[in-house]
Amino acid sequence: MKRLHNYLFILLLLLLSSTSLAQINILLRKSFIDSLKNKILMETDYFVVKMHEHPNPPSKDRDIHIAGYSSSIGLPVVAEIMNARDEDDAVDTMRSYEGENRSVHITGAWRIWCEHSGSDTQDQGEPIPPITNTNPDHVFEIHPVTMVKDQDIIGSLRGIDGYTYKEADNAFNRYAKASCRLEDKGDKVLIETKGVGFNYAEYNIEILDSSQFVTDDGRFIFCKVKDNDGKTIYSKMRMAFPKGSEAESAVKDLSGGDSMHVLGIPRIDLALVSYRINHATDKPFMLEWNLPVEMIVVADLDN
Repeated sequence: MKRLHNYLFILLLLLLSSTSLAQINILLRKSFIDSLKNKILMETDYFVVKMHEHPNPPSKDRDIHIAGYSSSIGLPVVAEIMNARDEDDAVDTMRSYEGENRSVHITGAWRIWCEHSGSDTQDQGEPIPPITNTNPDHVFEIHPVTMVKDQDIIGSLRGIDGYTYKEADNAFNRYAKASCRLEDKGDKVLIETKGVGFNYAEYNIEILDSSQFVTDDGRFIFCKVKDNDGKTIYSKMRMAFPKGSEAESAVKDLSGGDSMHVLGIPRIDLALVSYRINHATDKPFMLEWNLPVEMIVVADLDN
């Protein structure tokens, strides 16, 4: 019996490993990439198909997952509200649209990330497979949601009590090693990569440039990434701070050399995807560089 248990355990590890190493193909419209590459948030009319009955417990991040779709996105989507146990009104509003075949207007951070992508190609604009649960195969998220109709929930972007954050060294090592191949497909771009999870990483940033790139929905800042011991683990990465969040309010007064202790979630950096595609004639080797990553900063952990 013990030998059987060991065999099953090894088989499970192999299955998980093969899933994480599976190649993921994403086809995105160039116009869509251009519309989002220097945006932190997006607005959309969202059709709620399935959502969790209750938010996750603190040990599992306190989010609530809301699966659905939007015609402007053209992909399966999962929207997530942070600290949803404290956002009853927004959760109830989303639930009132569940399965109703009518859309609710929401705003949140767009996010392309291959954590629950499945094995099929995610081809923007192609028919969306039926959504039967709260976690369909997807690469596109609106995470975190910052507004539901006229309900502003930017305050939900804060630390997560009771949740153990991902350690900086482990998380950023995985981000840095994620493979990528880009291919120009005419009006679309093919992104080939591998699955990576590791949401909600805890890390420190050192501001590299005092000239913050301020947008109408927040600010982008290039930073050095450090672990809790002060060791540099990423020499330069773009950080996205959603407008009106505690983290954005804290960082706006910082300048080059200043530091901050933050919580963030990764997404594919579409600005770098666009740059590599547009400069591939001169530098074709860039199309084989590792996955371009930026972080959505969702909490100031010193606050």
